[in-house]
Order: sequence, then structure tokens, then C-alpha cells
Amino acid sequence: MKIAGNATLHAPVEAVYAALKDPQVLVRTIPGCERLEQVGEDAYRMTVTAGVASVRGTYAGDVRLTDHRAPHGFVLRASGSGAPGTVSADVAVELAAGGDGTTVLTYDADAVVGGMIGGVGQRLLAGVARRTAGEFFAAVDQALT
Repeated sequence: MKIAGNATLHAPVEAVYAALKDPQVLVRTIPGCERLEQVGEDAYRMTVTAGVASVRGTYAGDVRLTDHRAPHGFVLRASGSGAPGTVSADVAVELAAGGDGTTVLTYDADAVVGGMIGGVGQRLLAGVARRTAGEFFAAVDQALT
């Protein structure tokens, strides 16, 4: 499943890049995040509660940031599993200076979903993923301002 989008954040590129790598910012801004623990250089273990339609559950997983092009982008690789199924995603994140000190963040994700959650339907899953991304970027923007 492919998901792409963008968001405008009200901070310079360097500040946005730093916030997206800061576990203290991420644990407060990722929707449903219950725990985020740094386990290595740019590597995290996390627990997230999420759901689509009536399929809800808690996922335990790993997140790794790779392919750094500081401060203009990186790739986030995430995988997790829980009672509702499995999720893995590679998300390319690009940051570019916008007008008036803003940053335009563009993301392009390729996700694979299995188990009960995978049976929900791609259109519904994609809609929930876009909404969740929007909530995350709004929370990051609020943390930056």
C-alpha cells in the first residue's frame, strides 16, 4: 500500500529535522504511542495502540532511521505486530525550506499490512493512515511552536 502526502511546519528545516529525531518529541506526538525507548543510534523500540474500524489493538515494534541527508531527509523503517496483525513500512521523508521560515515536509510511504488489520481494505487503511499522519504532523508543529 502506497501513501504519500505533505505538511507545512512552522519552523526552519534544521529544527524540524532535530524534532523528528528526538525521542522526547516523538513519544508526545505519535498518535497512540504508549512507549518509545531508544535502543541504539537512530533505533527505537515502541508500543502503539491503533486501530481501523472495529479492529483495534496494541502493536510492539521497532523503528530505525536510515539514509540520513541531514537536515533534508531520511528514511524511517518501521515494523510491528500485535493481536490485530502485522505492519511494516518504509517512509521516505524530505524536508525543504518554505516561505517565512517554514518547512515543507513530504513523505512517501510503502506499507505492508497483514492479519485481521489487512482484511479491512486498502481504501479504509489509507484514509486512516493519512489522518494519523496529519495528527502527527500537527502535533510536531505544535511542539515546535
